[in-house]
Amino acid sequence: MNSKEKILDSLKKACGDPLPRPEIDLLYDKTALVEEYVRTAEASGTEVFLGEEENITGIITQWSEGQKIQSSVPRLREKYPLVFDEDMPFDQDNIPGVFVAEASFGVVENAALWFTDEELTSRLLAFIPEKLIILLSRNHLVATMHEAYARIEEGKTFGFGLFMAGPSKTADIEQTLVKGAQGAKELAVILY
Repeated sequence: MNSKEKILDSLKKACGDPLPRPEIDLLYDKTALVEEYVRTAEASGTEVFLGEEENITGIITQWSEGQKIQSSVPRLREKYPLVFDEDMPFDQDNIPGVFVAEASFGVVENAALWFTDEELTSRLLAFIPEKLIILLSRNHLVATMHEAYARIEEGKTFGFGLFMAGPSKTADIEQTLVKGAQGAKELAVILY
């Protein structure tokens, strides 16, 4: 037995049998998920609109303030065609001022939104536009990140996935706040 094996063996003996994983049962009132999501999202700087399927385009148009809009949401592509070309990511004519996508689901405890390559046709579209509008079904809210990861594990396979929460904000050591350095300056969620 070499020295590495001796050390590992002594550590195993000192640690004893592994403990069972704890059951994490956070209590969330399932009827209040929408209200809690709105509170958490607004605290992070996200603007939240409570809408219905019928008025989504009206909210998008009003919030976009005349900027060029592109969408990866199939039912909105006729009105807001997706023409973004990854080969020219920094061409101003290529970049939408506002990008609209639909999240797979949202997490109430931190207002995170889950996306895969199915919702975001390009990863760049989550970070380059100045404004993002995310559609989120009220039926697609989970209370905690524990539930979120369980949902991801049971879901279908994907090429990439990402959680996004709030508009991009960063501060340096001098406490200078910069918005939009690592993503959109503004984020709106339309809960429908």
